[in-house]
Amino acid sequence: MPAPLEGIRVVDFTRYQNGPHATAMLADMGADVLKVEMPGNGDPGRQLGVAQDGFCSYFEALNRGKRSMTLDLRAEGAIDVVHKLVQDADVLAENFRPGYLDSIGLGYDDLKEVNPQLIYATNSGFGPEGEWARRGSFDVVAQGMSGAMVALGGGPGERPITAPWGLADQTGSLLFAYGIVTALFARAQHGVGQKIDVSQLGAMLTMQALSLQAYLHSGFQPVLKPGRSFSATFSWYQASDGEWLTLGILDPKSWAGLCVALERPDLFEDSRSADPFSRRDNEEWLRSELEAAFMTRTRDEWISRLIEQRIPCGPVYDYQQVAEDNHFWLNGYLQQVPHPHFDEHKVVGIPVSFSETKTEVRGSAPELGQDTELELLNLGFDWSDIERLHDAGITAVKQQGAAAAGD
Repeated sequence: MPAPLEGIRVVDFTRYQNGPHATAMLADMGADVLKVEMPGNGDPGRQLGVAQDGFCSYFEALNRGKRSMTLDLRAEGAIDVVHKLVQDADVLAENFRPGYLDSIGLGYDDLKEVNPQLIYATNSGFGPEGEWARRGSFDVVAQGMSGAMVALGGGPGERPITAPWGLADQTGSLLFAYGIVTALFARAQHGVGQKIDVSQLGAMLTMQALSLQAYLHSGFQPVLKPGRSFSATFSWYQASDGEWLTLGILDPKSWAGLCVALERPDLFEDSRSADPFSRRDNEEWLRSELEAAFMTRTRDEWISRLIEQRIPCGPVYDYQQVAEDNHFWLNGYLQQVPHPHFDEHKVVGIPVSFSETKTEVRGSAPELGQDTELELLNLGFDWSDIERLHDAGITAVKQQGAAAAGD
């Protein structure tokens, strides 16, 4: 029997971690995934964590089961090649800075003219709506803004900590693959191609649904022990107002912009921080310099200056700040829905947005067994069968008296 996704063709423009892991999972399920990379060095992930023997576990883990071709999307004639690639493709997957493919004529509106049935899958940092929508991001930024770094770092007012594994990337990749497969199903059911957006930020809220749901109901902020980041330039810093912000620099080209934002040209020229290797070897010194620098302005001032230099960054939120920021509600990552026992019931929303088929939180969690009888009837059982199944302990009707304590 064929693999579940056999016959599905994916044109994969994703790089680094969250997109590639998602498309690797599609390849695991039998999809033909063609990874399109820049000539020369290809996916920057090929250079991350290379061992002495040349093996790159980072790239291998995120790109298994794929084919690869090189194509410079900026070159004249590249658009024609992409048009041919997507004519018979089922999915185009990308995680560039939002708006980049649109700017070179390869956005969804461009490519749906070539293939109206195309699933155009975007993995963004912050979701498709709001002032953060078109900003770049990395894993650490989404961890901070989603409330996770406070939950892991000792609580409000304490030093934040990031989770390992590139948690926002990995969680985002799971939901990216989920969104793609769901869109393929919708196409089969309703005949529509469409654009979907899955973001690191929405994924991080979904990953924290247990503790964030508890906070949304009770106002209690759960926390774990504090820690620290692995890099001075991929970390979090306290500002003069006592608030924290994240700084996500992986691309060495961003270092100059950071020095401009900090008004520290000496850091750009200093031999201890002039290149990535020097910054790694002198991390403790550099971290102390950055800590002192960030204490000279408020968090919002720093975020504004960093955004001006196109440096991925964001505020470190606790759950209260998450719940109070309209960005989360605007994107549907947090929602209010009816509940049979609680007023103003707030929930973690749906992190995948569709341009054509709409999604919604359909209600609160069901009471135990509330749909058993109806489901059995729909399956063709009659009432005598249902009673027999119940008496044998195979099924149970809705439990009475199981209302929540707050009722």
